[in-house]
Amino acid sequence: MRTATEKRKLLRDLLAGPDMLLAPSCGMPITARLVEDAGFPAIHGAGSVAHQISCFADAGLLSMTEMVGRMAALADAVDIPVIADMDTGFGNVANVIRTTKEYERAGVAAFHLEDTAAKAPFGSDHSTPVISRREMVNKIRAAVDARTDESMVIIARSEARGDLSEFIARLGECVEAGADACWISGAIGEEGIQALRKVVNRPFVGVLPRGLNADQFHAWGASCAVIPGALELAAQHAQRQLLDELKRNGSPEGYFTSLAGIEDTRRFVGRQGKAEYDAIMERFGGE
Repeated sequence: MRTATEKRKLLRDLLAGPDMLLAPSCGMPITARLVEDAGFPAIHGAGSVAHQISCFADAGLLSMTEMVGRMAALADAVDIPVIADMDTGFGNVANVIRTTKEYERAGVAAFHLEDTAAKAPFGSDHSTPVISRREMVNKIRAAVDARTDESMVIIARSEARGDLSEFIARLGECVEAGADACWISGAIGEEGIQALRKVVNRPFVGVLPRGLNADQFHAWGASCAVIPGALELAAQHAQRQLLDELKRNGSPEGYFTSLAGIEDTRRFVGRQGKAEYDAIMERFGGE
């Protein structure tokens, strides 16, 4: 397994490279393993997904300790980098310093830190208030100062998207304060992203906009696209279909027999942890 520093350096290389980086968002370690098994080079630990699988609105209801535990579980499960959601840093600059240290110890390769003042649920029609530019820049300064591994990638994220000039100015100052990358939004469009590029020479990371594929988002200027919620939606839909089959026929077998490739998935699920357990027992379990 790669060390945390090795994963961070790998992510930096990927972000600096010519290819588009796709990082599907995951909420559970086995989902992260599935993404890795499918050949993706990184995963995203999305706060929205962490809330959804806990049956909470994505409104900052999970604590810093809960999120650190979730990110640590993802990072421990895979040998590829984890891009983690740090939300607002869970408070002021003092909270940001502690959270940075905890996320670093959790083994993530990167985190994105945003400037929202009060979290509105993902997909809400409510506008998202933001803290002052000075306060946001100070949070980035605090995170940069708190990290002990210079390879850790710090991503500045602004929700001041209603004012493009302010959005650009904020991210520009965050980069001057030491941010390694910027979070972009499809809401500002291709022209907005290109305007930001004139000010900021850093990798751009963001949610893949609906209606675009990875190559199109790359052409807009993105270096990395994350895809929150898609894997969990697919899993819940499949489980709903299985439950319907079980209610109709009293057995789930009809659902499984109709699925192409199900045996590959059965083997993938069945082997989780086995190789690690066998290696431990071979090394330490002898009499």
